[in-house]
Amino acid sequence: MPASNPFKTYAIEKLLRMFVHFPSRQGLSASVLRGLMSKAGRIFPVDQRLAFRQLHLAGMQCEEIRHKRDSATQLIIHIHGGAFFLGGLESHRGLMCDLMRATGAQVIHMDYPLAPEHPFPFALETLQAAYLEALEQGISAKNITLSGDSCGGNLALALCLKLRDEKLPLPNGLILLSPWLDLSLSGPSIKRNAKHDALLSEQALRDGVRYYLNDYASVDEPYVSPLFANLKGLPEMLIHVGSKEILLDDAKRLKDAADRADVACTLTIYSGMWHNFHMFSHWVDPAKRALKDIAKFVDRIDR
Repeated sequence: MPASNPFKTYAIEKLLRMFVHFPSRQGLSASVLRGLMSKAGRIFPVDQRLAFRQLHLAGMQCEEIRHKRDSATQLIIHIHGGAFFLGGLESHRGLMCDLMRATGAQVIHMDYPLAPEHPFPFALETLQAAYLEALEQGISAKNITLSGDSCGGNLALALCLKLRDEKLPLPNGLILLSPWLDLSLSGPSIKRNAKHDALLSEQALRDGVRYYLNDYASVDEPYVSPLFANLKGLPEMLIHVGSKEILLDDAKRLKDAADRADVACTLTIYSGMWHNFHMFSHWVDPAKRALKDIAKFVDRIDR
């Protein structure tokens, strides 16, 4: 008899606490945590029926994912999470497949340079160069949706701010999944949900801040903590977050900031979900619903 969804959810949370949350609180080095994350990424199913192509933008390795016989006109450029020092093409390939299947859009996954080897603003500047190179190759900005999870949501939003400030073409929409937007870690949910978030720990965030920032950057700079930026003129946003996340208040405060700036923004809080729950859509129903909501958003802004 198949396991009930509540049981599956409980089992996944237990496993995450054991193999992700606990190690992240032990002060392990970046290289050790990278190895653990690489192994953990293998549990996420990859749809081999899709077409995968390695490419480079601005010298950065990327992976294009699409249907083998499809000529999608919409493009999602995704920036992965990992507290600025973890993650890559392998860790998020399963999620990219799910995103591509849900939306029907072509997906390009950016393997940006990680800290501490490449501190701020190296990743942001490389991502901007890659985005502009995609435009130079003939991709229209109105056909691009920029997406990011966790710190990738930070980089996606910061990239939009930088493009706006430099009067460069903005993407058509912005998808932020469990975004980490405040590197000062001032959101009350970081403490309030510390015992509830099965995946992300405050220690992992503090390690990320320490690795990502150098002596010349402050946690309250808009490109570092885009939560503190003026959002005026940015494209429409979709924000997803779980009710158990330590970053719940980052998402809530971004919604408030978007409303103040008259930026169209939809925030959905998924009950009982932990950080980056979208990655578990093969086992957890709220994540399946979240992917459908993303598909509706991409379709609507395309129209």
